[in-house]
Amino acid sequence: MNKFAASIDNVTALRKFLDEIARVDKSALSFSTGLRAAVFVMAPISLGFWVGHPELVYATLGAVFVTNTEGPPASALPLRIVLLACFTEAIAFGLGTLAGTAGLLAIPLMGIGVFVALLASGNRKLTMVGTFTAIAFAVGVGLPGASLSVAGERLWLSLAGGLWALLGAWSHQLVVRKRVSGTASRVLDPVGERLRHYFTPAPLGSEEFRHAVAVGVASSAGLTIGFVLGLPRDFWIVVTIIIAMRSRLGPTVNTTAMIVVGTIAGAAIAGAITLEVSNVFLLEILMFAFAITLFSTRGVNFGLVQASFTPFIIILLNILYPGEWQLAEVRILAVAIGGAIAVATVYLIGIRRVIDGLRKKAVRQPE
Repeated sequence: MNKFAASIDNVTALRKFLDEIARVDKSALSFSTGLRAAVFVMAPISLGFWVGHPELVYATLGAVFVTNTEGPPASALPLRIVLLACFTEAIAFGLGTLAGTAGLLAIPLMGIGVFVALLASGNRKLTMVGTFTAIAFAVGVGLPGASLSVAGERLWLSLAGGLWALLGAWSHQLVVRKRVSGTASRVLDPVGERLRHYFTPAPLGSEEFRHAVAVGVASSAGLTIGFVLGLPRDFWIVVTIIIAMRSRLGPTVNTTAMIVVGTIAGAAIAGAITLEVSNVFLLEILMFAFAITLFSTRGVNFGLVQASFTPFIIILLNILYPGEWQLAEVRILAVAIGGAIAVATVYLIGIRRVIDGLRKKAVRQPE
């Protein structure tokens, strides 16, 4: 009887898990937002290839960071906070690039950088800013070609790209506000309001502080594994850890599963495209299409977002470094490693909490 009940519980848990990762919120779908975001994200890299300055890809990366920080329409951040993200993410990108020149010292620097960025989680309004600032730092560490001059170039170009994306968000919200009076009033708060009131780092010993420490340590471990395996884009491991890790095991497993499934689907598409298509103009058109899908589906389903983001970023890298279709396989491996580290870290922390709880309970019991 106990075995039968346990089987029923396992089936119920599995069904709940599958329902969670397959859950789709159709109300979050916004084609107009996706089109606007795609136009502003693609403009810098398209201009760069047109005028012979491919380094403008860093402006596109800055626009990607800021646009993702902004979030879907239903939960879009106030523009003053998005403005803050423009600067924190650009600075983190530049500092990460400097850390990438430090050789093996980049491993502890990665953990420190991620930890510091995530301290912003002490203020719920800055959670997304902290997350994507940490991601920008990780990408800066892992991108090849790091040097002092490149760090400065990445900083100001990503800042320009972020401000460009902010302009797109502002203009789009103005249009929406004109169409539906009052709809965007919550989002269109005064840009000039003091940003310092929003920066309240997580208190020492708080749940948010411990989470930042855990993600920082896991990020260093992820970069170490990337170094050992010689992965060409080892920062994908760290980015997966930053996105997937939650304070509890269940949400971490669910998020990791969505990332892995979405990445596998997207990598299959990207691999087929980059293996067969070499025309830069056609690749840019495909990138634009995936960008529309990516930014239109934020909030709909996280796995669906990953299925669009993976071909977007792999096609982008193949435009910069032609013939690297195998990056699709590398991304699957990196995401799988990052997801495994995230789950293992949260699991070990959970076990430690249980042990600490039992010890405290034993101390309180009378002899």
